[in-house]
Amino acid sequence: MSRALSSSSRKRPFDKILIANRGEIACRVIRTAKKLGIKTVALYSVADGPDAIHASMANEAYLVGTGPKPSESYLLQDRVIEIAINSGAQAIHPGYGFLSENSSFSTAVQEAGISFIGPSASAILAMGSKSHSKIIMENAKVPTTPGYHGDEQDPQYLFHEAVTSVGFPLLIKATMGGGGKGMRLVLNESDFLEALESCKRESQAAFGDARVILERYLVHPRHIEIQVMADTHGNVVHLHERDCSLQRRHQKIIEEAPSNLSSELRQMMGDTAVKAAKAVNYVNAGTVEFLLDTQSNDGDFYFCEMNTRLQVEHPVTEMITEQDLVEWQLRIAAGEELPIKNQDLIPCIGNSMEARIYAENPAKDFLPATGHVWHHHPPFPPNIGGKNVRVDTGLQEGKDISVYYDPMISKLIVHGKDREEARVRLIESLQNYQIAGVPTNIPFLIKCAQHPVFAEAGAINTGFLDDYADDVKAATYTSPMDRAVCGLVASLALEARCATDLSTTQQNIGPWSTSSGSWRLGTRHERVLKIGEETFPMTLKASFHTDKTLRVLVNGSEKQEYIAISKNRASSVLAMEGKGSIFVKAPMPGTITRMNFQEGDNVGKSDVILVMEAMKMEHAVTAKMAGIISKLSCEVGDIINDSDVLCVLREDTLVDNTHAAKV
Repeated sequence: MSRALSSSSRKRPFDKILIANRGEIACRVIRTAKKLGIKTVALYSVADGPDAIHASMANEAYLVGTGPKPSESYLLQDRVIEIAINSGAQAIHPGYGFLSENSSFSTAVQEAGISFIGPSASAILAMGSKSHSKIIMENAKVPTTPGYHGDEQDPQYLFHEAVTSVGFPLLIKATMGGGGKGMRLVLNESDFLEALESCKRESQAAFGDARVILERYLVHPRHIEIQVMADTHGNVVHLHERDCSLQRRHQKIIEEAPSNLSSELRQMMGDTAVKAAKAVNYVNAGTVEFLLDTQSNDGDFYFCEMNTRLQVEHPVTEMITEQDLVEWQLRIAAGEELPIKNQDLIPCIGNSMEARIYAENPAKDFLPATGHVWHHHPPFPPNIGGKNVRVDTGLQEGKDISVYYDPMISKLIVHGKDREEARVRLIESLQNYQIAGVPTNIPFLIKCAQHPVFAEAGAINTGFLDDYADDVKAATYTSPMDRAVCGLVASLALEARCATDLSTTQQNIGPWSTSSGSWRLGTRHERVLKIGEETFPMTLKASFHTDKTLRVLVNGSEKQEYIAISKNRASSVLAMEGKGSIFVKAPMPGTITRMNFQEGDNVGKSDVILVMEAMKMEHAVTAKMAGIISKLSCEVGDIINDSDVLCVLREDTLVDNTHAAKV
């Protein structure tokens, strides 16, 4: 990847480093370390286990903590440092999230005689607080959005500031927040106090700090961020900008570099980002985020925040600059000068885009999903880099996506000679991405990338999904063709199981296995299918092949090809609700954090019955009708699964007659 850093004669910056993280970012750091001949030490929780992909990639791996939660594992500062000392690691790379922007951890690492691969504790502290950073930026003549950034946190005082000084609409933002967590958009004053309470609670859970700031909400701005790098010798450069405007719930969906800016505005924003970094004597990798006002004809932009770590979307910068940003981090932490000190020599080649692939349920408003991933085949081999297509992931086939961590499956990164080539390559790569076992946002990502507004350079802003949500909604309708093919495979797979004896059926055999009765490789099968009440006037002839493709001939002329995957499923118990009552089910896996009602209480339609937290995000569970809570099945602190019954809500004039049915 990196032309400037490709010389194998350069001294490696460290002999051994520890990565205080998990998943794809741990794999990413390990990949660069291996390239440089640096030994790596990984950590794993009891939830991840020693065979997690990041633990397997490292030279050494150690269990951290005794529980699955981050607070019981990856956030245990003393234990992380102890493992680093005992393993002989000379430096710690924090990745992103977890301890990456924790100033006390940075201090403790350096006090233990270990290098911290990141900025100084003072810079983390200065920029980690949104209120403090705003003051620093204002003093440095960096433009900031109007708002309240003070220390007074009394709800009534904040309400007064919101009404009299900031105005609506406004954003409530966690002072120590990031990644869209601890953030609420408030459109009018009647919603302010409830949103404030929720934001503070989520901020406390995610960051251990409930303080917030208030900001004027810019209508549909563009979110432009600048990658900066600084060394201990006083050199600071930026590696161009990224456009992260396509967002949902303040979380980035598709990022790209460079963005569509005029050369004058690009230079102005880059220079301002460097100025911001210098204002706090910044060292190592950081990102200065701006909001570009699309309602202004003058190119007005405002400082949003500075992330004092490597960003999730750093690969798009690596693609257009052909620089390895993790290697830059390692060399800076070892005391070396920037590999490229002259701003004018930073390359900018072509265009790059990154799509974040999440385990999310599109049918449930993209709530996080968990489950067993029994098939995972990205369009390009993962965790090895790539010139035009790259996949960074921490997920292995056959592993579970847990409720305890972020539901991101992978990052799909593409590069093209221009933006259109990159966009088309992104769409094709998403269409060829195979995953089974959990719902994902892949169909949604494809529709976003195909949308004509996204196709126009510079047209996307943060209001894209407000304006075009219906256009990019993932389809829930399955075509007759797809249903027919699924029916064919299911029918033949069932025949295959019936054709084998009991001992054979206990094995995990696929329908393409030669031991599967009548369903053999290369054998053709003809069926006329009836699904439900619809009869499809089509005849299917199909055969499996050694590459596991299912080749289908429709009505003797139309050819289709599918990837064949099999999975044995056990029967399950589904809850059935009686007349006049409904089961209130968990919309996602998570933890119960607040209960507003008890068994026997009356609730009104749309009342918030309880609040759940999953992946550090809160979700209010509301009543779909007015009634009485006849049965309550959970309490605060319970960890529940998707679709678990939380309570039974019945109309107060009817007797509850709920029951369960075995299917």
